[in-house]
Amino acid sequence: MKFADTHAHLDVFVKNSTLQTVIERAVEAGVDKIITCSTNSDEWILYESLAKEFSGNIFWQIGIHPSEIKDGDDIALDAIGTFFTSENPPVAIGEIGMDFYHKPADLDEFERIKIRQKEIFLRQLEISKAFENTKICVHARDCVRECISAIEEAGIDFSRVVLHCFSGSKKEICEINERGARASFTGIITYKNADEMRECMLAQGLDKLMFETDCPYLAPVPLRGKTNEPANIPLIAKAAATIFDIPQEKIAQIAYENSCNFFGLK
Repeated sequence: MKFADTHAHLDVFVKNSTLQTVIERAVEAGVDKIITCSTNSDEWILYESLAKEFSGNIFWQIGIHPSEIKDGDDIALDAIGTFFTSENPPVAIGEIGMDFYHKPADLDEFERIKIRQKEIFLRQLEISKAFENTKICVHARDCVRECISAIEEAGIDFSRVVLHCFSGSKKEICEINERGARASFTGIITYKNADEMRECMLAQGLDKLMFETDCPYLAPVPLRGKTNEPANIPLIAKAAATIFDIPQEKIAQIAYENSCNFFGLK
């Protein structure tokens, strides 16, 4: 069986000098495609170099995470286009979006944060128009409705969009699916109290199904609480197979093909 991890944060494994081992474990587990996602501009050159070093195994996204926005990012975003002319261009702009979960006690400050997040989100959506074959990975924590509205405002084709680590409602996933977008799912589907996420995955169905670890976070059961890594994708697929009541081999094939086709992984 082959698997793809469509959303991983590999910088942590670079920093602790375990990346080579982590990639070897992933490939041994059948996870031969890993998309590492940027959270800030400091990671762009690193991930471009990893895509070159681990060509065919590691792919990458370029963007600025809503919780990582800092002064000077407007200038950094001017440089995104240069990375698309490189030998190993990004397969997606991401992860970008908005995050209303982490909020300060000062409500006025929170309003300023929301305005700034939307500003940078819209800016990156606008940049994506120049690379229309590139997908868009959206972070939408506690603000799925607001992110949908921003994507509509920017005039983006929803078929290019994936809401990663989906944590919205069944109504919201039906809404993004109706517009042509999709969601990807993490080890959260293995958690005892995650009935709504399992219902959302079933509601979306198999034709858009993709898995991600969002590592080093959200390790699936029975590894919950430990450092997550791409090699754990088969555990997520096994749980999904039980939820959909189909063989694991079948769901692995479907999710792998969906992931490769959506992101254009070669």
